[in-house]
Amino acid sequence: MRRIVVLGGRGFFGSAATERLRAEGLRPLVASRRSGFDLRVDVENRASLKSALRQGDVVLDAAGPFQKRTTAVIEAALETGFDVVDLSDSLRYAERVADLRLRIDAAGIRVLTSCSSISAVSATALRLSGLEEPGRLSLVLLPATRATAHGATAASLLESVGRPIRVLRDRRLVERRGWREPRNFRWPARGRRIRAYPCESADALHLPPLCPSLRRVDFYVDARAPGLNLALSLATRSEPVRRAIAALRPLGIALCRLFGSRSGGMLYEIEGSNGAIVTVALLAPRGSYLVAVAPAILATRALAQGRFTATGLVPHDRHAEAGVLVDYLGRLGVDLVTTRHGRRSA
Repeated sequence: MRRIVVLGGRGFFGSAATERLRAEGLRPLVASRRSGFDLRVDVENRASLKSALRQGDVVLDAAGPFQKRTTAVIEAALETGFDVVDLSDSLRYAERVADLRLRIDAAGIRVLTSCSSISAVSATALRLSGLEEPGRLSLVLLPATRATAHGATAASLLESVGRPIRVLRDRRLVERRGWREPRNFRWPARGRRIRAYPCESADALHLPPLCPSLRRVDFYVDARAPGLNLALSLATRSEPVRRAIAALRPLGIALCRLFGSRSGGMLYEIEGSNGAIVTVALLAPRGSYLVAVAPAILATRALAQGRFTATGLVPHDRHAEAGVLVDYLGRLGVDLVTTRHGRRSA
């Protein structure tokens, strides 16, 4: 059994990953910049990384927000010889990792970046759709805000609000304004509709190589807290409002944890070349945030036990087998609902 180290193990998703690994009978070491944990590691300090991490380690990187991260962990992995599984959702970080592809492949290590809802679960949703030539994938995130309202998740969201974001259109990354041009989607729970707002995600880079027919990839979010969608919409049109929201972030997080939604999930709306629509929804009354760590748990376990065969910069459809991931999510209380429609949603 190889040593498992969870970077950012004191954060929300790092703690969730650590708990799930322990539930699998594994013994991960928790690493943090602060003392009082198994390892003290600064993820942006190469000397700190190389002194704490060893050749052969399996490193689960949950130290977000990745929008502000460098590739120091992967550079250290190249020099030391350990494998990396990360929970990144960031398009910019994805591009930085992609620039290291040749070095990663040559080093013989394994790097599973965005081994999370974005982009490992997205790759699974494409497969579950059954569409031979998907032309569009739109992902809608409905966070269980009472559980997920934390500093790193709030910082990640604000990176897209009112700022230029890049999305895939006609197979090219083009610039749009974040949190503008909302869309309505049909949500399987009781047949209701939801209104969600566009943000940036790494899916726009990661999914087209897996499915060359994809011409458009979108990521939308419904903030799932009273008044928050409206406040963020106003922030896109007023820089003073945006600065005020950023300054009041601790208060906003506290209010979301009091009044936000307990349930959550993800909706993938996938459109085929013939106009057919397939929705793949992941729903949970509690603990929907575990979808974000589930692929990383499965991959980390397989790596630690010597059962993971792929090497190099691993494609997202090989992070976790679709059937195994769906079964695992079911055991976590996450329901999967697949629906076929004849036309585009309103």
